[in-house]
Amino acid sequence: MISDRERDDLRASMPDLLRERCGIVNLRRSFSCPSPGHEDSDPSAHYYENGNTVHCFGCGKTWDVFTLVGELNGIDGFAEQARAVADIVGYRLSDDGGEPPRPRPKPKPRPPFEKPREAGAGNYFEACGRAFGDLYAPGNEVGRRYLRYRGLDDDDAARWGLGFTRNPRCIMPQFRVYEPEALGFITIPFWNRDFSEARYCMVRTISRGDVRNKEWRPKGVASPLWNEWMLTASLPVVFVAEGLIDAMAISKVVNKPTMALGGVANAKRLASILYHAEPRERPDKVIVCMDEDDEGRKTAEAICGNLTRIGVANGLVPPYPGGAKDMDEWLMRGEGTEWDFEAQPADGTGLVLYRTRWRDGS
Repeated sequence: MISDRERDDLRASMPDLLRERCGIVNLRRSFSCPSPGHEDSDPSAHYYENGNTVHCFGCGKTWDVFTLVGELNGIDGFAEQARAVADIVGYRLSDDGGEPPRPRPKPKPRPPFEKPREAGAGNYFEACGRAFGDLYAPGNEVGRRYLRYRGLDDDDAARWGLGFTRNPRCIMPQFRVYEPEALGFITIPFWNRDFSEARYCMVRTISRGDVRNKEWRPKGVASPLWNEWMLTASLPVVFVAEGLIDAMAISKVVNKPTMALGGVANAKRLASILYHAEPRERPDKVIVCMDEDDEGRKTAEAICGNLTRIGVANGLVPPYPGGAKDMDEWLMRGEGTEWDFEAQPADGTGLVLYRTRWRDGS
């Protein structure tokens, strides 16, 4: 006889069974269907902790620990399935002789935020540096015109090490970009604090017509946050934007340290870094500046909730004036006025630097 307690203990051993019998360790992500009869090239099975079950969206089957081992080992009958599970996970049943087993210890609670995975790849310092020089090369004026259109001048390009390329694979070989209408690409490196490394880069399409994708990421490389180092630099305040150019616009307007998610999908990484950082390394306060749309507002609320949970003071910027969607749109509008561009020759270089100024001269 299998007691109720033993049945419950064995049912809770699904993670152990998946690890020992199927080699599946990471249950937070989809994995290949464990059914021997389902060739699952696109992982479609999920583990559900509440019920200790596995469901495959490919073949439509759902298993608890007993029916799964029954399918894996070709075993019919609950008692035989329970004994097979016990053998695999190392659980001694009471009718095997001796004292009944002690209750399985409860698993340690998982931290609310897992450690952030390693992001970025090799050091692309030289390639990003060449792209910065190419921004000023004859024939590449379209890059600087695009930046000026977005409210960014030559001082901004130097401050953030922005560049220009016609072939993103010259920056990082992992780029797979198809953009036949592109006139070129602005390179946005993810520099470290002292500009000695750029282990990641994004490119932004420049085009007169429709584009398939405004921003491109290298394939197969985990994405860090832009200016991620600011989260562990003991700063008094850090502003967080959704997009990279949004972050540059915010930094120009408020003149404070500003970083970017590079997309709402990276919001969890922000919380993970802060959760695992030493309290003394965290910013005293984080100001969240997302897009003024439904997705942006939901993301902002989620980020602020996570920051409160971690114990980091936080706040939201008020809606942008004039109905602007984000800070860059506000910057481009010039707070309701237009931007002028002041041309100033750069001594000894023959280049022309452009600096933005308000209509009132400020």
